[in-house]
Amino acid sequence: MLESLVTIYKRRIGGKRPKPARLSAARVPAVVTLLVKLQLLAVTLAVIVAFAVSNLGVHQGYERLAFAVPAAVDSTLPWNTEVDAFGHKVSQAFGVRRRTATEFAGWILEASKRQGLEPELIASLVLTESSFRKNVISHAGAIGPAQVRPEYWSGFCGSSNLTDPEENIYCGAQVLSHLMERCGDDTCALQAYNVGIHSTRVQAARRYVTKVDQYRDRLRKFPL
Repeated sequence: MLESLVTIYKRRIGGKRPKPARLSAARVPAVVTLLVKLQLLAVTLAVIVAFAVSNLGVHQGYERLAFAVPAAVDSTLPWNTEVDAFGHKVSQAFGVRRRTATEFAGWILEASKRQGLEPELIASLVLTESSFRKNVISHAGAIGPAQVRPEYWSGFCGSSNLTDPEENIYCGAQVLSHLMERCGDDTCALQAYNVGIHSTRVQAARRYVTKVDQYRDRLRKFPL
């Protein structure tokens, strides 16, 4: 019995253990290629995940904003506030009743935006032409706050009711804008508005321009 155990023990100690399997030379390139492919796949997946995360907000309808960039501020005044402020400015500069000045301010500002003209210029023209009176008529047949002659400008302005002070101011601003395009400057356009583009009444036109410019300079000094 003891001899049998000793014999078994010697066989276990002295016996050779099986050697671990080794890769053949032919299989090494295939394994290396597989590892390279796996690495490339891992890198590709990482790039895709990073791109998806960075654009997640866009796909969900959200915009990514940097905290260091301040939000845009809309400096445009609400329309009623702008009209009231300009009306107050006209009232102070020209001594017009506040209620009248505010009513005219809405028409003047609208005409200014339509024609791309300075509102101070239009207000000064209205003061010179009519002193902010709605129904004034000149001896030459010019009517309304901007003193527009319907027989000349009604068709041009596309208005059949120039007795309406609002339409009258819009038409006056449109005519002045047209004359400025033809003349190239305020002075020539105002002269043509007053006496006609081919008139020889040079002195009268100059006095008219001087008056409008003085009113405009006065109005510019009053901030909104």
